[in-house]
Amino acid sequence: MNDGYHPPERIYGVVFDAHRRESGERSWVVEAEVTEQSLHVVDCATVAQRFGVSPRRSDTVTALVSFLADLDGRCAVGLDFPFGLPKSVIPERRWRRFVDRIPDWFSSPEDMTKRCRMHARLVTDGAESSVLRATEEPLSAVAAYDPRLCAETFYGIRDVLRPLVLTDTARIVPMQLPKEDRPLILETYPAGTLDTLRCQKREVRPPGGPTPTLVLESLTHREVELSSSIRERVCDAGDDALEAVVAAFATFRNATDPANLRMTDELPSVEGYIYV
Repeated sequence: MNDGYHPPERIYGVVFDAHRRESGERSWVVEAEVTEQSLHVVDCATVAQRFGVSPRRSDTVTALVSFLADLDGRCAVGLDFPFGLPKSVIPERRWRRFVDRIPDWFSSPEDMTKRCRMHARLVTDGAESSVLRATEEPLSAVAAYDPRLCAETFYGIRDVLRPLVLTDTARIVPMQLPKEDRPLILETYPAGTLDTLRCQKREVRPPGGPTPTLVLESLTHREVELSSSIRERVCDAGDDALEAVVAAFATFRNATDPANLRMTDELPSVEGYIYV
């Protein structure tokens, strides 16, 4: 029983890079159509190219938020940054309120890392400065506030998700229930998805990691369709474009069943959940 839920007809995968001056050239958007049981990729471009904006982070964020807010209930979007922080290091137990108040708690990505590390030491009696969300542990992911990821986490939550939440122009699952006339927003982790595709197993992994060709072949076997021109563009563009395709695939296979979008466990409702 799906309670009237209708799977999305259009899927987007977004890789967000928070670089101050080059965000729009490093961030990628993939668009795909759901056709019967397959996913047909129709476009792949940087944010700067897709929306005709400067590559500065401020313009990239503005373009992304405007685009996402204009989508309708037929769409689902996979974003590749953490949607929350570990329950043990934040004082707020409700995700909606956490998102609302994040500008009051942290002044910058570096401040977020510093404060989260301090709280991590407190809750572990000084043993650890880095604790993971429950959803990160099985995926061998780094902490959401790790220095390598903190900019994407901070600006992603504060400047991308927060405006959508405050205006109720999208539904961020599983923290919020799907709504018929709102697009779905899912947290994705392309590296984790690649693990599920067996692209990173030792027996098939070439030196340096899976090649774009290997990844796209694996996706093709799972009903992802790409034209020769799109395939060439993805292969030529590098890892970020490829990860946007993987994010779209993860969104597609998880948004098909509404059971994946509703969770009764407390931790995902507070910390967020990674869809692979």
